[in-house]
Amino acid sequence: MTAVPITKNIECIEAPSHAHYALVRSSAALGHWHWIGFFTYPVNGGDTDSHIHDFQGVSRVADYQGISHFHRFTGETGQAIPLSGGGHYHMFDAATDNEPFQFKGGAYKTVLSIPRHIHAFTGATGSGLGYDIAF
Repeated sequence: MTAVPITKNIECIEAPSHAHYALVRSSAALGHWHWIGFFTYPVNGGDTDSHIHDFQGVSRVADYQGISHFHRFTGETGQAIPLSGGGHYHMFDAATDNEPFQFKGGAYKTVLSIPRHIHAFTGATGSGLGYDIAF
């Protein structure tokens, strides 16, 4: 087995692990839009280093011509942006995948009666969450 070097966020290993939350409205497509809410994956990072976070999730359900559906999405934030009072946030710019889904019997399936389409979303996360507490 060949070892794969880990380079993403390597300079941040000594900084505290944390995540961020974001909630934004997507762009409109086919006459509708979705709420996009997510928590980033936690990483070690501080307010002034160059760390980033990955995120993924599903949009909130919306209707197209009376047919409910949602979309999957994945993305990566920009680098940490310091806040004047301490802490930091991240900007993001991403889009959903183009496949509309519905929940069916504990799973989800593609909705073939809705044309494939995407929704762009952009915004800022909140400040960091879940930092370890020093005792």
